[in-house]
Amino acid sequence: AAVWTTEEEGALLDFLASHLSQASDGNFKKATWHTTAAHMAHNYPPVIISFFFFALLTIIQLKKSYYAVTNLKSVASGFAYNDEHGAMISLDNADLWDWYVKAHKDAKPFRNSGFPHFASIELLLPLHGQGQFI
Repeated sequence: AAVWTTEEEGALLDFLASHLSQASDGNFKKATWHTTAAHMAHNYPPVIISFFFFALLTIIQLKKSYYAVTNLKSVASGFAYNDEHGAMISLDNADLWDWYVKAHKDAKPFRNSGFPHFASIELLLPLHGQGQFI
């Protein structure tokens, strides 16, 4: 399985952000993915093994991470999350964290580390109103 570095993930997200006008409702067309594959292959040759498969998996995982961090940032989570140090779990709140992670498995990596791609993913996601009066 391919594992992308934070730099490679960032390059993918930056390239997609530069082509955001070609997305409809947060989904890119096949032609954009081909252009992205060519760009990534030129700049990061070892990354491009079954690019489409791994890029989609990477984007899916990054979206899961984005939503996990969004939950951690919300008042409802009860944690003091920050983008550099994550949820900052210590011995004092480790039991609460363990309970939280049982219900929110995607939050596990953010115990004591942040999510560097939060703003990039937020830019790529389509805006959808939420709430009772939307």
